[in-house]
Amino acid sequence: MLRATFALCAAASLWGCKPELQGELGQPFNKVDGMIGVWELNSFSQTDLQSALTEVRDLSELYIDGMVTPMRITLNEDRSYAVSLEKGRNYFGDMGTWGLDDEEHPTFLILHTKDDMGMVTDTLQYNLGAVVRPHDSILDIVYDRPCDGDPVLAYTFSFTRQS
Repeated sequence: MLRATFALCAAASLWGCKPELQGELGQPFNKVDGMIGVWELNSFSQTDLQSALTEVRDLSELYIDGMVTPMRITLNEDRSYAVSLEKGRNYFGDMGTWGLDDEEHPTFLILHTKDDMGMVTDTLQYNLGAVVRPHDSILDIVYDRPCDGDPVLAYTFSFTRQS
């Protein structure tokens, strides 16, 4: 009983000496501004979501050969986007408009693909690997590929900011 009381008093005295936080966090970063720019594909991987070991395979060679820029996504300030593809498969459409599910706390990148006449042809939604701030240089876009409605594979496209 005496030990328990002593331990409780010691813990309370240490907690009472906890320094107060100083300074401010400042304004949150604008997540939309973080997305704007030219993004070049630098790696591509596939995760087997059905595997108990969650196996991840680096399949970058399907896109990256060291000779050409494999894929570039340009996200513009006016919310338009364009994709240029030299090698591999395009899961993003050629052009359209882009948005986020929540501009303060985004989880998804939403692409509205358009045809040459400017008509919306499809709406695509991708997970963001992380929130991108204006000073970050990496953008991870994750496409969960479904089979019978359930995702079985996750493709992770890692892009590096070019401008």
